[in-house]
Amino acid sequence: MASLNGTLKLSLWAWLFRQSIDELAGAYASARSAADSTKDRLNREWEEFKREVDEGHATLYEENDDGQVVYDHGDEMWNRDQQVEGVLKLVREAFVISLHHFWEREINRRMKRTHYDEKKAFKFLEEAGLQLEKESLTALRLAANVAKHSEGGSADDLYLLRPDLFDAKAIKEGEKPGFSTLIITDEVAARFFEAVRRSGPRLPSWTA
Repeated sequence: MASLNGTLKLSLWAWLFRQSIDELAGAYASARSAADSTKDRLNREWEEFKREVDEGHATLYEENDDGQVVYDHGDEMWNRDQQVEGVLKLVREAFVISLHHFWEREINRRMKRTHYDEKKAFKFLEEAGLQLEKESLTALRLAANVAKHSEGGSADDLYLLRPDLFDAKAIKEGEKPGFSTLIITDEVAARFFEAVRRSGPRLPSWTA
């Protein structure tokens, strides 16, 4: 009976965990939907404009009577694209923070603790039979800290663990690992979500 109760409790936690992570993923998609739509529209407009240029119906540059370039359509499109990318960068970083908070809150509740200790959490979860993606979970924690606090120990540790999450050119030019050099791409954000999902409790096959 005790074993059955334990299985039922784990199944309930797994179900609630999956529901919550799905809700967070849905919130992430909603938060970035307007920027994604704008980016798609800009891409369509640019492709259409390039076709007009190729067909001779438009020019990439506009010049005054003296032949000086007064407007560069390519630069303008790049600027508009960068504005959208700035919004998406903030959204990705905000949800990296939210995702780590979700993870540590779930584990603290399960361990009946108020402070998240990664080493103890990993040990507890592995003893419970969970398969953890440790490196990704650690990278998530450090990235969340960098997004919140910028330079410091977390930024240095993350750079050692995942240098690909920073602007290599800026680092080479002397900038330190921190918020300004942190790069969370769509792929990285998606990988973090998947790592939390895979590292959490699993529903038994007869309930999935």
